Amino acid sequence: MYREDAADDRCHLKVPDLSLSTLSADYQLKKNSVDIWLCHLPDWLDNQANFLSQLSDEEKLRSQRFKFDIHRNRFITSHGFLRVLLARYLNVEPEDIDYKKGKQGKPYISGINSADLQFNLSHTQDVAILAVTKHTEVGIDIEFNDRKTDWEGICRRFFNTSEQEALFSLAKEQQANAFFDLWTRKEAYMKVLGMGLSLSPLDFTLSVFPEKPELIRHHSTRFSPLEHVDFCPVKLPNSLSSYCATLALASKINQCRIFSFI
Repeated sequence: MYREDAADDRCHLKVPDLSLSTLSADYQLKKNSVDIWLCHLPDWLDNQANFLSQLSDEEKLRSQRFKFDIHRNRFITSHGFLRVLLARYLNVEPEDIDYKKGKQGKPYISGINSADLQFNLSHTQDVAILAVTKHTEVGIDIEFNDRKTDWEGICRRFFNTSEQEALFSLAKEQQANAFFDLWTRKEAYMKVLGMGLSLSPLDFTLSVFPEKPELIRHHSTRFSPLEHVDFCPVKLPNSLSSYCATLALASKINQCRIFSFI
């Protein structure tokens, strides 16, 4: 049910080597290691009933609130995908997993989590991405590079002056990709802090591609920064060339494996 995917050469710049071994997924995590899983949601449309049966009552109610089938199906598949994988790491049944939410709404596993498994899920369009680790907060974000988006307007509204200057100093043909890349860096940072949208994108400054991802400054007076945060861009398969993703971990990343849920 998985395939190991190739890693990104950009990650060899003062960040861990993300090249993968030929070993099968063993669902065993070492200290400061992260497993990243990709799921192409339409591939699992025929499994909707099974995924739905594994969701909690609260998740089922949430799925019913979607007006359009495509959005409902994406929700059911991405959350079913999440439960199936977490169950394998915890050696339990998917339906036995219970979530609680932190103060700012970030979910965590309650009860059957003696391994202190930490996770973060992101999905956009037809793709979901999951990061799984132990003992430390993790954030991940994936975005579809939709050229119809008013990315220049969003940049001027939600990015700090230095971020804007770095982005608009790039060649014109590089700017849109750099915008979406920075947006995933921003989202990953907000998620690893557990703040979500409670933290404004203007409350911190990050580096801009082609610089390696890193925190330049945390400006927020409402929320304290982490003692340490490590970033890494995620190399996606060629079939997902219209997407970009970034991982953030509240400690040093020692190892990262990337798998496709197939």
